Amino acid sequence: MKICIICSRLSFGGAERVAVAWANGFSQKGHEVMVISNLYDPITYQLDEKIAIRHLVPTNQNKFRKWLGAFGKVRRHLKEFRPKVVIGVLPTCSFVARIASLGLHIPVVATEHDSFERPKSAPFSFMDKVLKFGLNRIYRNVTVLTKADKDVIATGLSHVQIMPNPLALKPLLSIPSKSQVILAAGRLDAWHYKGFDNLIRAWGQVNEELKIDNGKSSSIIEPWKLQIAGTGSEESLNYLKKLCKENVVEDSVDFLGFQKNIEKLYQEASIFVLSSRYEGFGLVLIEAMSQGCACVACDYKGRQREIIQNDSQGLCCEPEDVEALSEAIKKMIMDNKYRESIRLNAIERSKFYSIENTIERWEKYLTQISS
Repeated sequence: MKICIICSRLSFGGAERVAVAWANGFSQKGHEVMVISNLYDPITYQLDEKIAIRHLVPTNQNKFRKWLGAFGKVRRHLKEFRPKVVIGVLPTCSFVARIASLGLHIPVVATEHDSFERPKSAPFSFMDKVLKFGLNRIYRNVTVLTKADKDVIATGLSHVQIMPNPLALKPLLSIPSKSQVILAAGRLDAWHYKGFDNLIRAWGQVNEELKIDNGKSSSIIEPWKLQIAGTGSEESLNYLKKLCKENVVEDSVDFLGFQKNIEKLYQEASIFVLSSRYEGFGLVLIEAMSQGCACVACDYKGRQREIIQNDSQGLCCEPEDVEALSEAIKKMIMDNKYRESIRLNAIERSKFYSIENTIERWEKYLTQISS
């Protein structure tokens, strides 16, 4: 099958990384793939050499001219390649695909990469609402990440398919030696969305109890550390460090900055925490599970519970509930037997999201809509 994927760049973003994983997965299964992207931007995600790559925009200098010129450029690529289906990544590229393919009788799939619900503390902007609940009506085919999101938009859109993101890492065959580290990951400037403020407060409560328990013990116990991987502005970093000081954990929290080899951090950490106030799909969560981390996830309206199906695979708690988060982290630390069993089950669960299984789901879907 000829498949065209349109994404805004081949670098940095999570949605872009997913798009490259799709492209490589399709190519390795013998499909003919074309990726249309902004090749003026740096390329950090590598595509299979068999994949055709084309320019999305005619210039990178003027935003208006860039995106206006994209319609004609993409249409020419589609006429040349004649794909059976076009996959648009995020709203802008999905819209470009829809307009550029008018009259060409090529099905377009608009892919959503975040949730259709948010808490009151992080409401949608007016434009977000237009894009998610208005613009999506122009597509015959829309994919969402979770059943929770399909349920939200089921009455507003037809032809909605659940398509969770793929796991980029290979699940481990055995558990490596682990350090007494609790890991979290995300952009520091998105600390409110990622819930790093609540994580630091929860860690303050847990750390205080650990100090008391260690003081009662006659043996010296290696202290636990919280590590947060991710880059951000000096202002965001200083705010989070201030929170650490207020919660008396400045000596037990490490801000690691940008980490090129996040896989190694997963393999070293005993516990991974997803503390987000809301999250469309926990991509870092399935990555951590695949590398043998015992995971704790804040679950906004059931989305992460679709990944961690029960307490044998990890622990879920309500977002913004600092007490519940601290209790979940404490259980993972204190119950060694439980933590060990979680690690093995987490690896097994992560295999559902393997690129091989993901591509099989996509193949069935694309065959259905293109026939």
